[in-house]
Amino acid sequence: MNIRYTFIFLLFAAPLAAQYSVGGKPLSFSLTLPAPKPFLLPELNLDAERQQDSQHPEWQRFAAPVQTLVSLDAQGTWTDVPGGRVWRCALHTPNGKGMVLLFDRLSLPAGARFFVFTPKGDQVLGAFTEKSATTAGKCTVGPIQGQDAILELFEPTSVRGQSEMLLNRVDIAYDYDVAGLLDFGSSLPCNVNINCPDGAAWQTEKKGVARILMVFSNGSGWCTGSLIANTGSTSDPYFLTAHHCQLIGLVPDFDLWRFDFDYESANCNNPGSEPIPRSILGCERVAYRSETDFMLLKLEPIPSNYNLYFNGWTRSATAPANTTYIHHPQGDIKKITKDNQAPLIHAPTINWGGIFGVSPSNTHWNAVPEIGTFQPGSSGCPLFDPNKRIIGQLHGGSWNAQNNCIVLTSFFGRFDLSWNQGSTAESRLREWLDPTNTNLNTKDGYFLPQPVAYPISGKVQTHGGQAMAGVKIQLTGAIADSTTTDNAGNYQFNDVPSGLSYTITPSYSGSALNGVTTYDMVLFSKHLLGTQDLDSPWKIIAGDANKSNTFTTFDMVDIRKVILGINPKFPNVPSWRFFPATATFSDPLKPFDAPLPPEVININNLQQPFNGADFIGVKIGDANASAVSGQ
Repeated sequence: MNIRYTFIFLLFAAPLAAQYSVGGKPLSFSLTLPAPKPFLLPELNLDAERQQDSQHPEWQRFAAPVQTLVSLDAQGTWTDVPGGRVWRCALHTPNGKGMVLLFDRLSLPAGARFFVFTPKGDQVLGAFTEKSATTAGKCTVGPIQGQDAILELFEPTSVRGQSEMLLNRVDIAYDYDVAGLLDFGSSLPCNVNINCPDGAAWQTEKKGVARILMVFSNGSGWCTGSLIANTGSTSDPYFLTAHHCQLIGLVPDFDLWRFDFDYESANCNNPGSEPIPRSILGCERVAYRSETDFMLLKLEPIPSNYNLYFNGWTRSATAPANTTYIHHPQGDIKKITKDNQAPLIHAPTINWGGIFGVSPSNTHWNAVPEIGTFQPGSSGCPLFDPNKRIIGQLHGGSWNAQNNCIVLTSFFGRFDLSWNQGSTAESRLREWLDPTNTNLNTKDGYFLPQPVAYPISGKVQTHGGQAMAGVKIQLTGAIADSTTTDNAGNYQFNDVPSGLSYTITPSYSGSALNGVTTYDMVLFSKHLLGTQDLDSPWKIIAGDANKSNTFTTFDMVDIRKVILGINPKFPNVPSWRFFPATATFSDPLKPFDAPLPPEVININNLQQPFNGADFIGVKIGDANASAVSGQ
């Protein structure tokens, strides 16, 4: 039997329109701005890359990486505009057909908007915001078609200088034959959109199915999978897909795997423009087994407003009357495929070839559909019985040699065997989906439970009592979020899930010279000489210009260098430090005699609104609290 794999390995990442992209248009579409400075990317060695391809046919890639270094300081051009400034840079690949941008660092303050688009504006990716990158600040943007791309960042005046960007790798597409077969609109026309009449009865279950952008050390690829219910009906984001999905590249980076939900047409017709899905970035692999080709992932927490569905399952080994599967062929919008006959348990072994091995006998369902088909990228999609419960996930199959719309075989690893046949918890489903050992045989699906949530709010002001606007406030822990203080110094996070722990961290990167004059040097000198003590612990802390947790003449030297313009900033310490407003000192005139208070606020087991997360800002080098917020 000629088996063709359902996965596809592409060294081209997917459009990031889903990854907390908010849409919109770049400012340059409405304002006349100077032409961006071009940046030439390294030329791809096509002969060398194709030689590698011939040695590794399992890669099935059409793009390869080049190393680069593009940052906001070293490349591009800044232009002042009303309300802020715009940075623009033009990338050019001399022998590529398209590119994917891999950012080692993309940290944007609230209000900043980042776009990537073609020079003609016929393809626009973005806007990307402070929520678009991982917690480590990594981000992937693309693919952008053609040899040229423009990068554009708008930074509001209130957060000027707070953006960080480092583009250190670009994947260059070099094959026209597959460069147009990346995702949206690329699947076979015999695929059936989920919102066609055949999908009318599956509008709930579809909300648990997502396409997966899988990131590996040497590229990216597509698979499909589904959120799956547990016996406690909790919001634990377990996600079922195929084991072989993690084998199609080298060293999977699960932190960067992306799960695109609601990526579908609005109706039965193919849309003229790409829909924007709801996405979750990052997961943990908790269990997998090759014999039934299953892999169970645990996603990062699901935003409560996503309204996603955890699909149910059954451990029954009895063949149902018919089956249905929902999937993303070629990474395209969501499709539905139906087999009106009962699936068969496939008795022979299945030889997938190479690193993909052999599936033992009787470990897979074979469901041959009459409606729709499947393609690379469909791998891992759920197989449903008529009761809309999962009985397996797609491993692979074969098509008619002349017509891929005619399916000959489609094999699904059996859920009932994946449940308990592994020798450890990491090789079976039982412990994860039935943690209290209820031993249920079936579990119906449910929508994402809505957690009780509370607001967290506070105020930031200087120790002199001046409200600080534009301070970046980061919320980390069970969820990650960020905001900035308003003109009154206030900030708030809404709908923070209860029962979990969080850390609040402020930061502000204003000018080191703000509030620092020779008069401060006089005040600091009098304190060190013992002729006139500074009357506040915050003023003494402001004198620690090298963050040595002491205040000495060495700090005076560093402050003087900033005043004279010799150094643009203080060594080892930001211009502003922030401490909880509740901080106290055993001896206010000797704040360094004990460890300084932590520069964060920790909230353990949030159980009610937390309205007192207030901070005091201390401007380094400013002995009389004359620094002005916003400078």
